Amino acid sequence: MDFKSANLVYFTGTGGTARVADAFERSFMERSITVQRTELKGGTIPVVFGDVLVLLFPVYAFNAPKPIVEWLEKIPPVEGRPAVVVSVSGGGEISPNTACRTATIRHLEKKGYNVIYEKMVVMPSNFLVGFDESLCAMVLHATPVIVDKVVVEIMAGKRHRTAPYGIDRIASKLGYFEVLGGSFFGRRLKVNDKCVDCGWCEKLCPRDNIKIIDGKHIFGNDCVICLRCVYGCPQGAIEPGFGKFVVLPEGYNLSKVENRMDHLTVYPRISQATSHASLRGVRDYLIESNCFKL
Repeated sequence: MDFKSANLVYFTGTGGTARVADAFERSFMERSITVQRTELKGGTIPVVFGDVLVLLFPVYAFNAPKPIVEWLEKIPPVEGRPAVVVSVSGGGEISPNTACRTATIRHLEKKGYNVIYEKMVVMPSNFLVGFDESLCAMVLHATPVIVDKVVVEIMAGKRHRTAPYGIDRIASKLGYFEVLGGSFFGRRLKVNDKCVDCGWCEKLCPRDNIKIIDGKHIFGNDCVICLRCVYGCPQGAIEPGFGKFVVLPEGYNLSKVENRMDHLTVYPRISQATSHASLRGVRDYLIESNCFKL
């Protein structure tokens, strides 16, 4: 496919999808493709740009998160513009996530986009159960390789669409109850006595859901459970008042893992790092990257 510019649009919570966007941007620019990059936060106004749209999002409750849905509702119609839809998860392309892109693709097609390619990209899990450090490093190493392969295939004109499992279509529809759960979760966030009133959370919340008024933190109804405030607070001062079980006790900081990766020269075998049955999708992803010994 002959294109010279790409519109890279994404939502990120704790940074995983941003790193996938980084990989796409680098891969495009290495091929002299002009990139316009937009992170969805607050009231982002959609802009039609480029020869291809690349839309990226983390999987929340088997779906695209609310900011993606809102953006799709606002985008102007086009006529046949190519689009690529990339979902990001800690589990990979396995049930119940195989239908997570379906609604997004349907919205894009209603607006006149021609969705030519879809892909699941894996990043370290930040929800319920985390990865150990070795597996985090392996996934972070593999993802730019996978993304580069995707870009090569897109430019070669390869079309890639998947068929989700029927049961996952049901899970995807049920996942929309997350919108209600997000509001409930967000209103019950708490600030503990570690807080130093630095204002970090108010500035960095991608939904503008946190306000500090007269020294008091006000949590609104627009939370999407991205967990950026919980994991990112420099003092560790924000914690859930409900649903504490979803937060990793060890925290989640991709930058720290990346810094330690600079000194990592030997990786474990894929079979060793993904021996648990729940990591089947991650195992397939690492095998696809061809970066490690099986």
